[in-house]
Amino acid sequence: VETEGDEPKSDDEIDIGVGGRSGEVVVYFMPTGSGPCRFGQYYIFMEDLVRKLKIPDVAMFSLSSEDGYQGLPTTLHRRGWWAIVLSDILEDIRAMLLANARSTETAMNEFQEQFKKVLEALGIGQFDVLEKALILTATQLARIPLKRPVEEIPVISLMGEIFVRRDGLSRQYLTEQLAAKGFAAICAPVAEWVHYSNYMANKGLSEQAPIGLRKKINARIKQHFMHKDERRIRSILASSGLVASHAGHIHEVMDTAKPYISPHLAGEAILTVGSSLREVATVSCGVIAIGPFGCMPNRLAESILNEAMKGEHKLAVEPKNDQLMVTLTDVHDLPFLAIESDGSPFPQLIHAKLEAFCLRAERMHLRMLSARLRN
Repeated sequence: VETEGDEPKSDDEIDIGVGGRSGEVVVYFMPTGSGPCRFGQYYIFMEDLVRKLKIPDVAMFSLSSEDGYQGLPTTLHRRGWWAIVLSDILEDIRAMLLANARSTETAMNEFQEQFKKVLEALGIGQFDVLEKALILTATQLARIPLKRPVEEIPVISLMGEIFVRRDGLSRQYLTEQLAAKGFAAICAPVAEWVHYSNYMANKGLSEQAPIGLRKKINARIKQHFMHKDERRIRSILASSGLVASHAGHIHEVMDTAKPYISPHLAGEAILTVGSSLREVATVSCGVIAIGPFGCMPNRLAESILNEAMKGEHKLAVEPKNDQLMVTLTDVHDLPFLAIESDGSPFPQLIHAKLEAFCLRAERMHLRMLSARLRN
């Protein structure tokens, strides 16, 4: 958000990249959240930094997960939601192409070209324009030559803290490392956190849940259109054959995690536990949970999953799945690896653990393929 003035900066003004001329107001949009996580401290740190450095005409605009990030105009909220959903799906497509394209260089060039076109359509802000662009993008991506059918590519679920799992440097380009070994690393979506925030508000589990009938109705209407837009965007891009046509439902994730962690303990730990148990041995052949060094929610999820990633616990999630029963015959421990990252290159110990994890995940993938053929 900017208002422009014509006066040049004086020599005594601090210039640290906030940009603009004297009289210009800069407002940084920085979401926040509560619970046992550093996420809620970032905007506080930035406010303190601005105050300490006496930077003029700079402010923070922070919305909270406590009420599902209420406060944005409807049109801006909807367009922002499209961007989140697209970033999730396109990242999964990129991971599949890295692992399965005959020519990785050619595939990445085509992907980047289509990505630019999607950004241009997204910038227009009209859903019908975006739909047309996505249809063309899906058609072009579907033409990229692949090594094997997508169903035969082993998939690794990348879970954990929302920033580290999505940032290439923080995760030490784990997606690319796994792709070199033949695995497609499907990253837990950012949209999952938004759905979770809405779930907590709807259930009255957050401190700032919508109060009053009118606010509750408005929140449900907003969520209806969010789900509708997400399904439409995913269904279009799924026609490329590179991504699933449906995503997991937040209620299923929460129900899966409830036996291990209370929904009243807010934060990403319950999402990591629930999503990991739902996806392993069905959607993916292994799970990696990655987070920042010393992250309490990530360590909590790791401690639970070290015990819960067993064959019997997975069968309890889907007791009537005959194919899963065949897959997990004589299987005790499911492929799982927890990693803490501080942005530095992974030490030799982590690389050794990653190699062992990939061997176990490959065996699980072969079991899954075998069970699928039997059924």
